[in-house]
Amino acid sequence: MIVCVSIFRNMLRKKISRLLPIVAVVLTVSSCAITQQVESTDLKCPSSPKCVSSAERDTSQYIEPFSFDDEPNQAMARLKLALLSEDNVTITNEQPNMLSAEARSAVFGFVDDVKFVLLPEQGTIEVRSSARTGYSDLGVNRRRVERIREVFNDGER
Repeated sequence: MIVCVSIFRNMLRKKISRLLPIVAVVLTVSSCAITQQVESTDLKCPSSPKCVSSAERDTSQYIEPFSFDDEPNQAMARLKLALLSEDNVTITNEQPNMLSAEARSAVFGFVDDVKFVLLPEQGTIEVRSSARTGYSDLGVNRRRVERIREVFNDGER
């Protein structure tokens, strides 16, 4: 972090054009942030506003789990198709009851981790979507999950 601050200070001292420092700040902050990946079935979010999860029942980061009435394997197949309907998404781990993916932003290539865990006895699919870096995602993960939900629900008909 100290290195990032000193780089930023040096840039300011050199009085580079007005646009370049803004771009540098964005890139510096995102590259200096702590990187995290979701492990196992951990669906909790960090305290920063860069994540949504169906496991965060009493916070602003809560998002409804997906519901299904069909067979669990059919629901997972629909989920996979819905997930792949998103641009720049790569599935990183696929198991009968779990699906993990990386979603990259088009401009800067920031990576978000998306994870779904099937709970067949409850007829739900728990979800977590979080930015790996930075402090806030500006609502990107919530919007992505809701788009995936819409495609998932449309496939049920």
